[in-house]
Amino acid sequence: MKMKKYSIYGCALLVIALLLGACGDKEKVKSASTAEEKEKSEFGFRSFDLSVDTADHKDAIEASMETKGSTIEAEYVNRIEPKKLKGDKAYEEMKPMFKKIDLSKDMSKEDVLKKVSKAFDVEDYTKFDLEVEFSDGKHKVYKDKKKK
Repeated sequence: MKMKKYSIYGCALLVIALLLGACGDKEKVKSASTAEEKEKSEFGFRSFDLSVDTADHKDAIEASMETKGSTIEAEYVNRIEPKKLKGDKAYEEMKPMFKKIDLSKDMSKEDVLKKVSKAFDVEDYTKFDLEVEFSDGKHKVYKDKKKK
């Protein structure tokens, strides 16, 4: 009786572990292999979550990047071009944009809106929503709405 009880618990734990492992929807970018590569991949923020609407497209741009230790999760959707990328491909696509933006927590809201919308080529947006967690742990939210 005890043996059967343990095998049921074991099976249940295995099923739960498999389900939890399958729940992740973002691909992880391979970790940088050298200190120099890690330094290049840092943009002054730990996470970046952008959603932009245009007159022609709801959710025209959706871009997210989050660093967790030595791994990076990235996703990029551009409904204007159209593109839908995850993992390494999304990270490589957004890397030049992040460098161009050069975000800092001291930037004015107007500068952030201008630089980010220009880098992602959505300067004629109707709705702009950006949430950033900077390297020091400080969170900032930048929102803007324009009439269509």
